[in-house]
Amino acid sequence: MPSLRVRRTRQEIQAQQWKCKFCGKPMSPRMGAIRAWYFAHKREASECPFEAESEKESPQHVALKRAAGEALRRHFGTQVKSLEYEVRFPHLKRIADAVLELEDGMRVAVEAQLSPLTLHQLQERTDAYLRDEIEVVWVFLEQENGGLKTGSIWDTCRSWLLSEGLLVLTARATTVQTAVPLKEMPV
Repeated sequence: MPSLRVRRTRQEIQAQQWKCKFCGKPMSPRMGAIRAWYFAHKREASECPFEAESEKESPQHVALKRAAGEALRRHFGTQVKSLEYEVRFPHLKRIADAVLELEDGMRVAVEAQLSPLTLHQLQERTDAYLRDEIEVVWVFLEQENGGLKTGSIWDTCRSWLLSEGLLVLTARATTVQTAVPLKEMPV
């Protein structure tokens, strides 16, 4: 949707008929003034297997995956052929937060994790990517005082990933509150 926003007007997007590329059911553009624009299934199309997979993302999750994607783009530099967000892998039943494709054909999936998951779930997701020859980088949010709480599920997951030779990123969150400029309302 972000690239459409640059090339087409709101009216052009609303006038077009949109279908889900996975289930073929009709979709509607959601184009509010505050949240990022996106597509949603129409109510009668809620049986799409990917709609259940994709939860509404918090602004913190969006910021975390974008920061991780951009950090990896800088890390790999000129080796990066493309960087895409919300990439679906139907055969894996996964939606990666971001995927970098490198010039040599290697793919790197980014999984920004804020919601709880078990070590077993993390291992299954990681193994699914690796079986499909997709490298995976997990990103966890640090505590306010830095680092991951020793003995926490995140620390356990990080330890397992590192023992497998995988890259793990941790990030610190900062919150900045800004006023949203609103159009003046007629009196």
